[in-house]
Amino acid sequence: MELVRKIHADTRFTAEALVVACFTTVESEHSWVQDCLSLGWPNVCVVEIESKVCNVESDAQTICWLRTVQDTLLFPIAQIYRLKAHWAGCSEVFEHPLSGELSRTLVKRNVLIGRLPQHIRDSEAEMRFYKYRMLFLVGVTFRMGAMSRSEQGAVAMYTYLTYIFKSDIFEPRFVGLIDAQPRHIQTILDTINKNASQLVYSDMRAITSNAALQSSLKHICLDMHNMNDSRFSLPFCSAHFPKLGSLVINHSPDFKSDNSNIMSLGVLFSLPWYHLVELQLPFISDAYVTTLKDKCPNLQFLYVLPEPRYERWPAYAQAFTPCGLCALASQWQRLRHLSVSYAFRNVIQEQSQSYGLMSPSRLSFSGGRPSSVMERPESLSLQLNSHVIKHRPTLKQQQNHLQKSQNEDGEVQGIPGPMSLDSFTVFPKNRNMRVLRMPYLQIPFSVGLALLKDIPQLQILEFAPVLKHIEPKPPSITSTLRRRVSASLSPQFNAPFADSDVVYHLKSTKHPLKDMILHGACTTRFISTSWIEVMNSLVELASITFIAVSPDDIAAADRVAAFCARNGARFGIEIDNRSRRHQTCLDFASSWGKMGDLLWKK
Repeated sequence: MELVRKIHADTRFTAEALVVACFTTVESEHSWVQDCLSLGWPNVCVVEIESKVCNVESDAQTICWLRTVQDTLLFPIAQIYRLKAHWAGCSEVFEHPLSGELSRTLVKRNVLIGRLPQHIRDSEAEMRFYKYRMLFLVGVTFRMGAMSRSEQGAVAMYTYLTYIFKSDIFEPRFVGLIDAQPRHIQTILDTINKNASQLVYSDMRAITSNAALQSSLKHICLDMHNMNDSRFSLPFCSAHFPKLGSLVINHSPDFKSDNSNIMSLGVLFSLPWYHLVELQLPFISDAYVTTLKDKCPNLQFLYVLPEPRYERWPAYAQAFTPCGLCALASQWQRLRHLSVSYAFRNVIQEQSQSYGLMSPSRLSFSGGRPSSVMERPESLSLQLNSHVIKHRPTLKQQQNHLQKSQNEDGEVQGIPGPMSLDSFTVFPKNRNMRVLRMPYLQIPFSVGLALLKDIPQLQILEFAPVLKHIEPKPPSITSTLRRRVSASLSPQFNAPFADSDVVYHLKSTKHPLKDMILHGACTTRFISTSWIEVMNSLVELASITFIAVSPDDIAAADRVAAFCARNGARFGIEIDNRSRRHQTCLDFASSWGKMGDLLWKK
């Protein structure tokens, strides 16, 4: 407590938010929270307490905390009191507006309380449970694995989920399902259909239509162990959550289960998501790129973020190519943020089917996966890990193409990885995008700078630059003079960094780029005054980060940083050492490829 008093003395008149965490059920710890609140925080507007507590609505400590925060002498300008309660595999978030303003729909939802089954209305404890959550619940997260430990607990939690999803009594903005599998989501839908509580669903709705689930939800987060198994895949679509604005799907594979099925998103995009503005997926494919354009027309934030070390996981066996990435960057004019930390891959389809979208005709969602065979391109020149695409094919040509991956010595590399394009453009121009992250795309450095013309408001750019070596034409002079001329040529002559017109345009328009992150670029070829001049044309540029994956990379980046510091660079050089992360990702993908049945055609 002495440390708390010291912090209070230092920040009492400057702190605008107070966050207190107490993850124990010991009474002395709870009293410590009370002592912290009782010190008084005159400039705090938001108070947040996180604690392990059950029965929040009747717990003496939580009631005492609320009354303390409501004391205007201790918190004269506080606006919101937020309580995060953890109990029995469930985490709830409650918000108490201290200004006296409650939800506008509260009156309508209060009527629904009176329509609960008689056995609930006869229980004072249960009515207190429902009324408190009707007033203050804004978010809830369930750990699906913990729910299945006891039959009684599972029934209670699934019943709670039924009230959340199929009634308008509560008005949560956020629901999360952790450690989930498709069968858990199917069980939720089955529980709603069985209706063991004998609810009259039409009487429990004040806002939402009878066909949909909870319309107040703005954000859903699913942390999946399996994307699909032998019986189920993702069994919900926009018909269930018509007003959803943000959907996050994480994938933490469960190796105890069968992972032989090709990853699928089930019926998720069988119908349009008109209100969805933010989407995060663990994987992507060229086929899904086209689908997203049609089914998510108003998308503004798109993240393709596998779990760390799964970026090159071969089990995500669906074709994804640079043209698919280019389409992602171009097909939404209102897109503000695009992050694709996902390796490119092509898989052969001779011994397995490729799975397209599932039919939306059955909203019970327990059916199988229809197959669709894509066209094979007539001609295509792709190489993984040697990073060459000689001719830029169309997106349709690249889907499900068979490819060979080789290094410089001709050794087959059976894991997904970076790919190269000679050109990359965003057309039409996107004037809304602020962040573009594509660490597995290799493009010439000059193309990366030219891309800024297509995205005039971009502030963060991440890619893997390639410096092409261009040999100068031999002069028509004697061999002696030729040697003298060659010796006088600067190394930067063979490292074109940008077209002069592009540099002039970026400087004259004062392009707002602030940060650039470069992968696979730790080379002394950036030790060049012409490169510094090019980058100085970006007047807002604050830093360039080199991603290092080896001691040699770190040494080269250090030399570049020292050179820039000595030669008038107006930007800083930062080095991000990802050696361990990079090697872990490669080792994991390689070992999985040896055990798995993913085939790469030679």
